[in-house]
Amino acid sequence: MNDHRLSFCISGAGPIGLALALGLGQSGYHVKLLDQKPQIDKDILVDDRRMLALSHRTVEFFKRLGVWDPMLNYATAINAVHVSQKKCKVEVLMKASQHNLDHFGYLVPQGRVILALYEQVFAHADIELCLGSKITPNADLSDGTVVIQQNNKKNTETFDWLIAAEGVNSVLRNNFGIETFSRDYDQIAVIARVTFEKPHQNIAYERFTDEGPLALLPVNDNEMAVVLVTDSRESDKWKKASDLTYAAEILARIGARLGDITEVTERQVWPLTLMIPKKVVDGKLLLAGNSAHGLHPIAGQGLNLGIRDCEAIIDLFAVNQYPTDNDLIAFNNARHKDIVKTVGATDFLVNAFGVKGTLAQTARSLGLLGVKTLPFVKKKIAKVGMGY
Repeated sequence: MNDHRLSFCISGAGPIGLALALGLGQSGYHVKLLDQKPQIDKDILVDDRRMLALSHRTVEFFKRLGVWDPMLNYATAINAVHVSQKKCKVEVLMKASQHNLDHFGYLVPQGRVILALYEQVFAHADIELCLGSKITPNADLSDGTVVIQQNNKKNTETFDWLIAAEGVNSVLRNNFGIETFSRDYDQIAVIARVTFEKPHQNIAYERFTDEGPLALLPVNDNEMAVVLVTDSRESDKWKKASDLTYAAEILARIGARLGDITEVTERQVWPLTLMIPKKVVDGKLLLAGNSAHGLHPIAGQGLNLGIRDCEAIIDLFAVNQYPTDNDLIAFNNARHKDIVKTVGATDFLVNAFGVKGTLAQTARSLGLLGVKTLPFVKKKIAKVGMGY
């Protein structure tokens, strides 16, 4: 236990905020976690069928926090990844066993991830979860003093550190005036779960087409979590589309390798943007999760990049509870490098496979062939996908 315990105020209680609170609490620090939800509805979380793709590294991090075992009961392993391009005969299959691993990662329902984290957060004496609370914007927060509005009451408190885990439109990040680079992809992701006739055999599919990329991620035996990317001008169409229309679009892109689609869940439509902040630490503020980056979902790296933010922040204060300016500069540079590389890699994929024409398609085919025939390239891609 630290002689003088630092205090942290974390704004945002999604998976990233909860994981950060737990990791810092386990390090012996006092944490106040602000959650805008007025109450926690366990039934809603149990029924939450949205899936999170957890990389191998993220699973190891959750084991470190002591929250993986309750998630494992609802997890589906990704044992292989299949990458292909429509109208291209070259296909790449990467197997975890080829890298002496039992999995590349897991698919876990979002509600089960949050419930497992909540359970440990509630049990920790050094973590104070404040439901129905948020930081009041437009105040000078540079000294760590914040006005917290909880229900109809306002309290002023001072913390050693503030952490923004609020999402892409972060109030804290904007309050500190941190500049960001952002770009609209002019695309939407239409997300659901579907059931195929044939079992997926724990293979995840990345399929690139002229209409947009498609990701299929294994759930249970025959279910797949679907990320179907298309032009943003079709947003209204997909918000109103029938199950049959959605299923037909998936099959038109992936083909009949998994048979017909027998069931489709309710869809969610999300606009896609790229966002990189100029820095992830400013004075007493640290950025994490979607407050620190926004990236295309096709490679399933968003949450996993956020978990690496958590790791870095927890490790920063585990080594030295009073980081020096040089420590913070090194931390910022390391996180910024990881963010730029990960966002850049997914952005390259989207752009490279988004170019139409025979020459572009031939170039992509040669690229897939290179991945297929050169073991060191395949190993490098697999390593990145696992979060290392």
